[in-house]
Amino acid sequence: CGCAHNTTGPHCDQCLPGFYGDASEGTPDDCQRCSCPLTLAFSPTCVLQRAGEFTCDQCQLGYAGAKCERCADGYYGDPAEPGRRCLACECNGNMDPAEAGHCDGRTGECLKCLGHTAGLHCERCADGFYGDAVTLKNCQACGCHGDGSLSTVCHVITGQCECKAHVIGQTCGRCQVRHLLGNGCRLCECNQSGALSASCDEEGRCQCITGVTGDKCDRCERGYYSFTESGCTPCDCAHTHGNCNADTGECICPPHTLGLKCEECEEGHWGHNDVSGCKVCNCSAAGSSSSRCELQSGQCRCRPHFSGLRCDRCALGYKNFPECTACNCSPDGTREEFCDPALGVCGCEDHGRCSCKENVGGSGCDECKTGTFGLTAQNPAGCSPCFCFGVSSVCEELGGLIRVPVSSDHTHHIDSHYRKPFLLSYGGRLSYTLAFFALDGLGLANHEPQVLMRGGHLRKLVIYTELPAPENGVRTGQEVPLTEHKWKYFNSVSDEAVSHADFMSVLSNVEYIIIKASYGSGLQQSRISNISLDTALEADEARQGGDEARLVEACECALGYAGLSCQECAPGFYRQAVSELSMKGRKRPLIRPCVPCRCNNHSLSCDLDTGECLGCQHSTAGEHCHVCTAGYYGKVQGSVRDCSLCTCPLREIKTKTIYKNKNLFKLLI
Repeated sequence: CGCAHNTTGPHCDQCLPGFYGDASEGTPDDCQRCSCPLTLAFSPTCVLQRAGEFTCDQCQLGYAGAKCERCADGYYGDPAEPGRRCLACECNGNMDPAEAGHCDGRTGECLKCLGHTAGLHCERCADGFYGDAVTLKNCQACGCHGDGSLSTVCHVITGQCECKAHVIGQTCGRCQVRHLLGNGCRLCECNQSGALSASCDEEGRCQCITGVTGDKCDRCERGYYSFTESGCTPCDCAHTHGNCNADTGECICPPHTLGLKCEECEEGHWGHNDVSGCKVCNCSAAGSSSSRCELQSGQCRCRPHFSGLRCDRCALGYKNFPECTACNCSPDGTREEFCDPALGVCGCEDHGRCSCKENVGGSGCDECKTGTFGLTAQNPAGCSPCFCFGVSSVCEELGGLIRVPVSSDHTHHIDSHYRKPFLLSYGGRLSYTLAFFALDGLGLANHEPQVLMRGGHLRKLVIYTELPAPENGVRTGQEVPLTEHKWKYFNSVSDEAVSHADFMSVLSNVEYIIIKASYGSGLQQSRISNISLDTALEADEARQGGDEARLVEACECALGYAGLSCQECAPGFYRQAVSELSMKGRKRPLIRPCVPCRCNNHSLSCDLDTGECLGCQHSTAGEHCHVCTAGYYGKVQGSVRDCSLCTCPLREIKTKTIYKNKNLFKLLI
């Protein structure tokens, strides 16, 4: 059948392309023309969304929106206005078409010109650039000279800058003849009598004739006198090294010289020169002991606490010139760059303050900051952080101990037979003697770690230190400092030094110490002996005496902890089980924490590892003193009267106590 009213289909139940609506309603207005956006359609079809609503689904190139009512990126115009269309933006190829918003969607103005171009259509070079923006696309900087040009903008095609007076060149970088560049160009002003020409160099110096000097060639140089239109006359003064009065020609000595041949310096002068004479010593009256100085170097004679060529500043270790009072900065706690190790003194900054290491304070850098201890010069931070197994940050250095070596009968490996806490070894040394014999003393093995040490509690670490390889066939003694500063993490991608906490953790539970004994190539024999590890003892325990033991910490432990480094549980506490700990993150403990014994107030101690109560009192029994012992009854609640004696007057009842699966049973027999 022939469908009417803009319908189509076998039963005229569909709208023709370009129309939308519900053709099944049977009215002449069922199918309406798609307005995309007006009667001028920029989409051949549209789709009915809901009653009275439609979307244009095939917008032509350059159009966008639900009804093609606006221009797409890269096009401009107003399709919603009758008779208007969307046209492609023309930016002469000087924009990125993939970049959103590169031109104005209404006016077509290019907004993001590239290649130093500008203009409504990127058709010219931007200010400060010149060239062909459309065809060659070679816009380049004008490069106008800052002193010679009037602005940074040049001719957009030729690149010629606008020059100041007497300035020439495309970039205004040169002066006309007889002119000097500098905020424009000015006349050289060369003296006509003394100069070879009217031109000068970039610094304004004219080229002078013989015997004449000065930037303008307007005076006689040394050895000449009487400046006239014809130049200068040579001095006739051989005995004064050619020096004469520049006006009269009278023979005179160079400045500050004396003697028949002007061969000496006047008092208070130095550095004799036949031409320039002598220089003044200029010694500081406050810092020097004399106005004289050394004739060759000019060094003045400084008083104590003063230094410098003229004794005009304080010596290292003193402050506030000219008083120069002592800085009193401790060499142990002051930053290395302010100290002279050979002299054993340290300087202070300009304001007179000592410059302390990271963990050091006090006006003289002689005190450890809170949370640190043991001030030493060898420590880059000055003081070591309190270790205390992480349970306290308050400690001090323990005095009265003597450093004593402990020998091992092993040859190269201190293993589990020797395993123990070495906390008292911190600050001491690992010592040994080594000799090796090889066909060649050099080899890759010489560059391997010299000493390996493994230890720790909940986290095992292997650390190492490097030492110079011994010479082939030479018996060599080695001493390894037992501080963290020269130890590193084994198999680590980082080259950082071991932290104080990690080093102490390893020392607290050493599993092994391995000392390298093979070196060179073609090893034939190696010997290692005299292995010893320092520890610290009370003075009365050290029979043979020794040096004072430094860097041993004494911590103020938290409740439940004991020992110099809080490494032990106090009475009434035991080690918490590993299964109860969180081992993730940086805050994981270094050692199993100490927790109170759970003995219901009926025992003061328990097993360190299991927590089982020891010696239950007040007639209690069980793992946690949680039941009454045989012959007693009651409910254990933490009181000394929890358990009462059984009163059985009719007959004597004997009881037998057995334990099974940690539960207490009483059997009558």
